[in-house]
Amino acid sequence: MKRILAAAACAAALLGGIVAPTEAATKKTIGLAVPSLTSSFWISAVYGAEHEAAKDGVSLIKLNAGGDANASQQISQIQDLIQRKVDAIIVGATNGEAVAAVVNRAAQRGIPVVGLSSPPQTTHLVSVVSADHYDMGRLQAQCLAKAMGDKGNVAMLAGPSGQSWADMRAKGFKETLAKDAPTMKIVAESHLADNRNAALTVAEDWVQRFPALNGVYTATDDMAAGAISAFKNAGRQNDVKVSTSNLSPTAQDLLKQGALVCTSIQQVVAQGRAALDQAVAAANHQAVTKEVVLPALLVTPENLATVDLSAVTAPASYRP
Repeated sequence: MKRILAAAACAAALLGGIVAPTEAATKKTIGLAVPSLTSSFWISAVYGAEHEAAKDGVSLIKLNAGGDANASQQISQIQDLIQRKVDAIIVGATNGEAVAAVVNRAAQRGIPVVGLSSPPQTTHLVSVVSADHYDMGRLQAQCLAKAMGDKGNVAMLAGPSGQSWADMRAKGFKETLAKDAPTMKIVAESHLADNRNAALTVAEDWVQRFPALNGVYTATDDMAAGAISAFKNAGRQNDVKVSTSNLSPTAQDLLKQGALVCTSIQQVVAQGRAALDQAVAAANHQAVTKEVVLPALLVTPENLATVDLSAVTAPASYRP
């Protein structure tokens, strides 16, 4: 009898050793392809996705294209995820049109794709997670108009071409300005990469071209930092009001200094979490939400201290 019990125990132990790898083999792997991991926005979005993946016991593969202009790099990265047969892919597109074909290829291979913030321009997405970008532009128009007394000349650092989020923010800004402050005039609009140096270069040109410029709309806080530096270097920081979107640590410092009149923000960390949740649901053949839109918020120097940033921006110590 003892020999029988010992044999049974040994069999159970062996069976236990077999079950564990089988259970591990069912762990879902999600690919996350984003334009840049030097951008404060994408750092916060990846933080949200990574935090949610750890909570859900999901393996997350993070891929950085190295910039909005690197669509070919992102296409190659998504192709690699297809070859690795991941369970789902989340894509924040470098260029929505350029990456559409490779996303379609993933869908054809049975890999569900979730669009995050700047989605690929295709109908083959199981879900799109984003902020209300039009409303972010609207909020900027209202606060900048108020700061300028509903009058004056405005220039726009409208963000990268081919990015739906940039286009919608600019549209919200322009249409709201035309409706609520028709005496304000947009004298320049530049589409450029989402980084501080590009914005600095354009704003330095505007310092010379538009001596009567009173305000600047910027699509992101990194652009705002570049523009503010240009006007500060020219001694015009008190003459030109600057508004922006997003809320990196840099933007928070600029608000505290009074260099920014406001920023319209999206809940970036929450977007990353929501995108991961939708991808996992799709990978498990569960119901997904076709469109997840998180509301925009307006932050000013006056209310900065009261804003809950846990759903907005990654901790300063986080490194993707």
